[in-house]
Amino acid sequence: MGINCSCGVSSKTVVIINLKTTDCRRNGPLTITVDACANRLALSTVSATFVDQSGRTPNRRFSFSSTSIQVVSCTKENTSCIVRLAGMGLVSGETTPRQFIIAFRNNPDPAIDQLIRFSITDFVDLTRIANLHPDLTFIGCL
Repeated sequence: MGINCSCGVSSKTVVIINLKTTDCRRNGPLTITVDACANRLALSTVSATFVDQSGRTPNRRFSFSSTSIQVVSCTKENTSCIVRLAGMGLVSGETTPRQFIIAFRNNPDPAIDQLIRFSITDFVDLTRIANLHPDLTFIGCL
């Protein structure tokens, strides 16, 4: 008998994104690994690695790992489903956890699934919606 999951997302995906840091905009690949389920928040995890390819100094490459996930929610929106994750985590080189919010849009055509929000409080924000490779597994959507 497996563990029931009413809402969640699981994947390792790479997306080319534009981010706004505290001092300027940066671009490059973001690798997100996520295994999150609303029915097992304590076991849910998110990690992300961003490679700054903007050529600006200083380089803003970072890694992020969740320390706790408080929210995994699924919301129907027209023909798609929005999966939101929120919690706390650590940015590489820091010792004080920061709040994060990540949101994915699960579309009927997996080739156009999207990362619609990636925010680490007072550190970085997604500036434009990014299409994902169709390798996410959504649970509780559509």
